[in-house]
Amino acid sequence: MFDVDAKLAIELSRRLDKTLKDVADATRLMWDAPSVQARFEDTGAISARTCEALGLVGPAARACGIERDIRLDFPSGVFRFAEVPISKWDTGDVFARAWVRWLEIQRSAVFVREQLASLPQGRSLATVGPLMPSHLVVSLTEGWRGEIGHVAITDGRGRLARYKVVDPSFRNWMGLAIALRNQQISDFPLCNKSFNLSYCGHDL
Repeated sequence: MFDVDAKLAIELSRRLDKTLKDVADATRLMWDAPSVQARFEDTGAISARTCEALGLVGPAARACGIERDIRLDFPSGVFRFAEVPISKWDTGDVFARAWVRWLEIQRSAVFVREQLASLPQGRSLATVGPLMPSHLVVSLTEGWRGEIGHVAITDGRGRLARYKVVDPSFRNWMGLAIALRNQQISDFPLCNKSFNLSYCGHDL
């Protein structure tokens, strides 16, 4: 981790603008193609009711119209003061999952620009003291796939006794399975990539 000075903030803003332009150009090709729209719409759809029953998280949930986002539900750090608008759609299909990601790219870029323009003074690094003995801590973070949970338990001497990570892929794999019901086999790659899950994340 390192501090971001004014010069580096300007450079990061420049790189962000260039990256967003490249992404927008590529995305525009996708959205402007009628064949892509026809392929995305009504493919691998999940209802809001099914989404709730399965406990889906992240863009997969928001593509079903569910406002589920750790940054909003349990804000911490900078998200106590700066809010990223919820990006959602309500059709629950491949189109919705792609559209939600595109909205989040744009809103994330706005958020990063705002933060770079108003960085607080002082160092970014702080000394961390020893862990508290015989404690349990639960941490939730909104990752790019969705909710990530960390659970840590210390022993009587303040050493880590247990540590568990729950990746959003663990929550969303069943969503992919349900999305593929009554779909053609040729829809598997499309649905699979629209969820973009992690095999390792499921097996944690």
